[in-house]
Amino acid sequence: MNKETVFLTKQGYELMKQELDAVEKTLYDEIPAKLKASKLNGGDLRENKEYMYLQSQQQYYEGEVRRLTSILEVAEIISDDQISKDEIGIGSSFLLQNLTLKESGTFTLVSAPEVDLDSGKISVASPVGRLLLGKREGDEVNADLPWGTSKFRVISINK
Repeated sequence: MNKETVFLTKQGYELMKQELDAVEKTLYDEIPAKLKASKLNGGDLRENKEYMYLQSQQQYYEGEVRRLTSILEVAEIISDDQISKDEIGIGSSFLLQNLTLKESGTFTLVSAPEVDLDSGKISVASPVGRLLLGKREGDEVNADLPWGTSKFRVISINK
């Protein structure tokens, strides 16, 4: 199966590698030790709630390892010199004004795996992200959002 390339910022790639390392440590070191201790507590394992919980955690972390590995295998890192200062693209940071709500904020356009709304990282695949791709300072877009239409203006673009 041919997997599609995922573009990541250098910071996003490094954070995903760190997350994978932490998940693997939990999956391969911590959970097995806890499972072993839970088995030693004796009793029927089918009635041992701690053991059953740990097994479900193990399955969760196995899925996370697969998810993160599959992203990192097809990741292409966007270098700083590939990030335009003239138009918004993956890795661009920009000041965006919501003309409808009269609010503004600084955001970074990233690929879906890097999204972190608390840090202002919005997906290129999101409704607003798709509209902003390729826009320049002063450009305006109208976005149809779940709560209604909002008008945005790009105030400035930073690398």
